[in-house]
Amino acid sequence: MSRKAKGRRATLMVSLAALLAMTAWAATSWLQARQTDVVPANPSDAQKQSGAETYPTLDPGLFKGEVREAYAVARKNPALLAALHCYCGCDRAEGHRNLLDCYRDQHGSRCEICTGEAIEAERLFEQGAPVEQIRDVLRAKFARGH
Repeated sequence: MSRKAKGRRATLMVSLAALLAMTAWAATSWLQARQTDVVPANPSDAQKQSGAETYPTLDPGLFKGEVREAYAVARKNPALLAALHCYCGCDRAEGHRNLLDCYRDQHGSRCEICTGEAIEAERLFEQGAPVEQIRDVLRAKFARGH
């Protein structure tokens, strides 16, 4: 092998190693960003463990009507929404892990199912319904093919 070919090969190997290192770093960063705390079944326990700042949501003031109300629910009681599944299909389409994720971006503003679930969840929670019952009601009312 010529000296020139050896030099190219060495450069290629160094470039490949750098690319692998950057890919590993990016994958690790992505996985860390996707991790969430395990949310207890009782939202008040989750609130005590994590604090509302762990669950950032968009400002309800950016929206109007029922959408504003749904974002306000997410801001006021993030642990409740984090303990609930969203039935619009955003878990598959957008990678959302729970109903709260719909309110971390603008998805909740474009989806009647998300809005309905958040408002219904708050209504039931305010009436003293346990999370398990809220889950059952949301599933019966909003699940289509789930």
